[in-house]
Amino acid sequence: METLLAFKVKGGVLCLADSSVNHSIVKMKDDEDKILEIDGHKLLLSAGEAGDRVQFTEYISKNIKLYSLRNSYPMSTPAAANFIRNELATSIRSHPYSINLILAGYDKEVEDGGTSLYYMDYLGSLQKLNFGCHGYASYFLLGLLDRHHKCDLSLEDGINLMHLCTTELKTRFLVSGKYTLKFVSSEGIKVLPFNAPQ
Repeated sequence: METLLAFKVKGGVLCLADSSVNHSIVKMKDDEDKILEIDGHKLLLSAGEAGDRVQFTEYISKNIKLYSLRNSYPMSTPAAANFIRNELATSIRSHPYSINLILAGYDKEVEDGGTSLYYMDYLGSLQKLNFGCHGYASYFLLGLLDRHHKCDLSLEDGINLMHLCTTELKTRFLVSGKYTLKFVSSEGIKVLPFNAPQ
Protein backbone atom coordinates (compact mmCIF):
# COMPACT_ATOMS: atom_id res chain seq x y z
CA MET A 1 0.00 0.00 0.00
CA GLU A 2 1.52 3.30 -1.05
CA THR A 3 2.11 5.61 1.87
CA LEU A 4 3.46 9.14 1.98
CA LEU A 5 3.57 10.97 5.29
CA ALA A 6 5.22 14.23 6.33
CA PHE A 7 4.86 16.69 9.17
CA LYS A 8 6.62 19.69 10.62
CA VAL A 9 8.69 19.40 13.76
CA LYS A 10 10.81 21.98 15.53
CA GLY A 11 13.41 23.17 13.04
CA GLY A 12 12.46 20.95 10.11
CA VAL A 13 10.15 18.49 8.40
CA LEU A 14 10.07 14.71 8.88
CA CYS A 15 9.17 12.71 5.76
CA LEU A 16 8.28 9.02 5.51
CA ALA A 17 7.47 6.92 2.44
CA ASP A 18 6.97 3.23 1.88
CA SER A 19 9.65 1.45 -0.14
CA SER A 20 7.57 -0.97 -2.19
CA VAL A 21 6.67 -0.95 -5.87
CA ASN A 22 3.58 -3.03 -6.62
CA HIS A 23 1.82 -4.03 -9.79
CA SER A 24 -1.65 -5.42 -9.15
CA ILE A 25 -1.14 -8.09 -6.49
CA VAL A 26 2.59 -8.55 -7.17
CA LYS A 27 5.33 -6.78 -5.23
CA MET A 28 7.98 -5.87 -7.80
CA LYS A 29 10.57 -4.54 -5.34
CA ASP A 30 10.79 -3.34 -1.77
CA ASP A 31 13.78 -0.99 -1.77
CA GLU A 32 12.50 1.97 -3.82
CA ASP A 33 13.29 5.45 -2.49
CA LYS A 34 10.15 7.53 -3.10
CA ILE A 35 11.64 10.60 -1.42
CA LEU A 36 13.62 12.55 -4.01
CA GLU A 37 16.23 15.04 -2.81
CA ILE A 38 15.70 17.99 -5.16
CA ASP A 39 18.51 20.06 -3.69
CA GLY A 40 20.18 20.40 -0.31
CA HIS A 41 17.01 21.70 1.38
CA LYS A 42 14.03 20.23 -0.51
CA LEU A 43 12.42 16.79 -0.52
CA LEU A 44 9.75 15.62 -2.95
CA LEU A 45 7.67 12.63 -1.86
CA SER A 46 5.80 10.90 -4.67
CA ALA A 47 3.20 8.16 -5.00
CA GLY A 48 1.52 6.82 -8.10
CA GLU A 49 2.22 4.80 -11.20
CA ALA A 50 5.92 3.93 -11.29
CA GLY A 51 6.59 5.35 -14.76
CA ASP A 52 4.77 8.62 -14.08
CA ARG A 53 6.39 8.94 -10.68
CA VAL A 54 9.96 8.53 -11.89
CA GLN A 55 9.57 10.57 -15.08
CA PHE A 56 7.74 13.50 -13.47
CA THR A 57 9.95 13.78 -10.39
CA GLU A 58 13.12 13.69 -12.50
CA TYR A 59 11.65 16.34 -14.82
CA ILE A 60 10.85 18.57 -11.84
CA SER A 61 14.25 18.00 -10.24
CA LYS A 62 16.16 18.88 -13.41
CA ASN A 63 14.08 22.00 -14.08
CA ILE A 64 14.61 23.30 -10.54
CA LYS A 65 18.34 22.67 -10.96
CA LEU A 66 18.26 24.51 -14.31
CA TYR A 67 16.53 27.45 -12.62
CA SER A 68 19.31 27.69 -10.03
CA LEU A 69 22.00 27.55 -12.74
CA ARG A 70 20.34 30.25 -14.83
CA ASN A 71 19.64 32.60 -11.93
CA SER A 72 22.64 31.88 -9.66
CA TYR A 73 20.40 31.25 -6.65
CA PRO A 74 18.17 28.33 -5.66
CA MET A 75 14.41 28.28 -6.09
CA SER A 76 12.56 28.73 -2.79
CA THR A 77 10.27 25.98 -1.54
CA PRO A 78 7.07 28.04 -2.08
CA ALA A 79 8.20 28.85 -5.64
CA ALA A 80 9.02 25.19 -6.27
CA ALA A 81 5.57 24.17 -4.99
CA ASN A 82 3.86 26.60 -7.36
CA PHE A 83 6.06 25.47 -10.27
CA ILE A 84 5.21 21.80 -9.62
CA ARG A 85 1.51 22.60 -9.24
CA ASN A 86 1.54 24.51 -12.54
CA GLU A 87 3.23 21.59 -14.33
CA LEU A 88 0.63 19.15 -12.95
CA ALA A 89 -2.28 21.42 -13.88
CA THR A 90 -0.92 22.07 -17.39
CA SER A 91 -0.37 18.39 -18.09
CA ILE A 92 -3.97 17.40 -17.24
CA ARG A 93 -5.25 18.28 -20.73
CA SER A 94 -2.47 16.68 -22.77
CA HIS A 95 -0.69 13.92 -20.84
CA PRO A 96 -1.99 13.62 -17.27
CA TYR A 97 0.29 12.16 -14.63
CA SER A 98 -1.15 9.69 -12.15
CA ILE A 99 0.91 11.02 -9.26
CA ASN A 100 0.38 12.54 -5.81
CA LEU A 101 3.10 14.62 -4.19
CA ILE A 102 4.25 16.18 -0.95
CA LEU A 103 6.98 18.84 -1.05
CA ALA A 104 8.97 19.59 2.11
CA GLY A 105 11.68 22.18 2.40
CA TYR A 106 13.62 24.63 4.50
CA ASP A 107 14.28 28.25 3.51
CA LYS A 108 15.80 30.91 5.76
CA GLU A 109 13.54 33.57 4.22
CA VAL A 110 10.26 31.73 4.88
CA GLU A 111 8.24 32.60 7.96
CA ASP A 112 7.15 29.85 10.40
CA GLY A 113 10.75 29.00 11.27
CA GLY A 114 11.82 28.38 7.68
CA THR A 115 9.97 25.10 7.18
CA SER A 116 7.41 24.55 4.43
CA LEU A 117 5.19 21.59 3.64
CA TYR A 118 2.97 21.41 0.55
CA TYR A 119 0.39 18.81 -0.44
CA MET A 120 -0.38 18.27 -4.14
CA ASP A 121 -2.59 15.78 -5.91
CA TYR A 122 -2.82 14.54 -9.49
CA LEU A 123 -5.40 17.24 -10.35
CA GLY A 124 -2.95 20.03 -9.58
CA SER A 125 -4.40 21.21 -6.28
CA LEU A 126 -1.92 22.75 -3.85
CA GLN A 127 -2.26 23.28 -0.11
CA LYS A 128 0.24 24.41 2.51
CA LEU A 129 -0.09 22.23 5.62
CA ASN A 130 1.54 21.35 8.93
CA PHE A 131 1.09 17.62 8.22
CA GLY A 132 -0.11 15.60 5.28
CA CYS A 133 -0.32 12.11 3.87
CA HIS A 134 -1.27 10.39 0.64
CA GLY A 135 -2.49 6.92 -0.14
CA TYR A 136 -4.69 4.59 1.85
CA ALA A 137 -2.67 5.56 4.92
CA SER A 138 -4.48 8.89 5.01
CA TYR A 139 -7.71 7.11 6.01
CA PHE A 140 -6.06 5.96 9.22
CA LEU A 141 -3.41 8.58 9.95
CA LEU A 142 -5.09 11.96 9.52
CA GLY A 143 -7.12 11.55 12.71
CA LEU A 144 -4.09 10.30 14.60
CA LEU A 145 -1.98 13.24 13.39
CA ASP A 146 -4.77 15.68 14.17
CA ARG A 147 -4.71 14.46 17.75
CA HIS A 148 -0.95 14.07 18.37
CA HIS A 149 0.86 16.48 16.05
CA LYS A 150 2.23 19.81 17.24
CA CYS A 151 4.59 21.97 15.19
CA ASP A 152 6.97 22.36 18.15
CA LEU A 153 7.62 18.62 18.53
CA SER A 154 11.28 17.76 19.02
CA LEU A 155 12.92 15.52 16.43
CA GLU A 156 12.87 12.61 18.87
CA ASP A 157 9.15 13.10 19.58
CA GLY A 158 8.54 13.36 15.84
CA ILE A 159 10.25 10.02 15.25
CA ASN A 160 8.14 8.52 18.04
CA LEU A 161 5.03 9.85 16.30
CA MET A 162 6.23 8.23 13.06
CA HIS A 163 6.53 4.94 14.95
CA LEU A 164 3.00 5.41 16.27
CA CYS A 165 1.77 6.00 12.70
CA THR A 166 3.51 2.94 11.26
CA THR A 167 2.21 0.82 14.15
CA GLU A 168 -1.30 1.98 13.24
CA LEU A 169 -0.70 1.07 9.59
CA LYS A 170 0.57 -2.38 10.57
CA THR A 171 -2.57 -2.88 12.66
CA ARG A 172 -4.94 -1.78 9.88
CA PHE A 173 -3.31 -3.05 6.67
CA LEU A 174 -3.18 -6.68 5.61
CA VAL A 175 0.36 -6.22 4.36
CA SER A 176 2.97 -3.86 5.76
CA GLY A 177 6.40 -3.13 4.40
CA LYS A 178 9.59 -1.16 4.71
CA TYR A 179 9.80 2.61 5.04
CA THR A 180 12.31 5.37 4.30
CA LEU A 181 12.58 8.28 6.76
CA LYS A 182 14.28 11.58 5.91
CA PHE A 183 14.58 14.90 7.73
CA VAL A 184 15.09 18.31 6.12
CA SER A 185 16.26 21.26 8.21
CA SER A 186 18.64 24.21 8.14
CA GLU A 187 21.52 21.72 8.21
CA GLY A 188 20.31 20.01 5.03
CA ILE A 189 18.85 16.56 4.45
CA LYS A 190 19.47 13.55 6.67
CA VAL A 191 18.43 9.95 6.12
CA LEU A 192 17.38 8.64 9.52
CA PRO A 193 17.41 4.99 10.54
CA PHE A 194 13.86 3.73 10.90
CA ASN A 195 12.65 0.27 11.82
CA ALA A 196 8.92 -0.13 11.30
CA PRO A 197 7.11 -2.61 13.54
CA GLN A 198 7.09 -6.13 12.10
